[in-house]
Amino acid sequence: MSAFTLELENKPGELARLCEAMANSEVNLLLSATTDAGGNGVIAFIADDEAAAQEVLEEAGARYLVRPALTIRMQNLPGTGAAVFRKLADAGVNVDLLLPVRISEDLFFAVICVDDMEAASTTLGDLVV
Repeated sequence: MSAFTLELENKPGELARLCEAMANSEVNLLLSATTDAGGNGVIAFIADDEAAAQEVLEEAGARYLVRPALTIRMQNLPGTGAAVFRKLADAGVNVDLLLPVRISEDLFFAVICVDDMEAASTTLGDLVV
C-alpha cells in the first residue's frame, strides 16, 4: 500500500477538482486528510487503484509524492498512541504521516508513512496489519 501527498492551492474548488478527476477515472479515494500549509493545502490519500491515481495526477501536472505505508492496529485506550510512537522514536524511526483509518470502541487503525519501513515493521511486530 502507498500513500499519496500533494499540495493544492488553498481556495474553493481545488479539492473538488481533484476528487472529480479521480472519480472520472473511477479511482476511489479510500481515505484522505487535508491540512492548511499557509497559502496551500496539503492533501494525503490512499487510493484503491494506485497506478490509475498516479495517471490522474500526472495528467493534471500535479507535483506529488507516493510513499510506502503501513497499516497499524492499536488498542483504543489513553496512552496507547504514546507507547507505540515512543517505540518507533526509540528505534530511530520518524513518522511523517498518520492517517486514521477506522476507530471503534476497542481499536484504532491508522496508516503511517515512516522513514524506515523495515525498522518500523520490526519494532511494531504484530501491530502491523
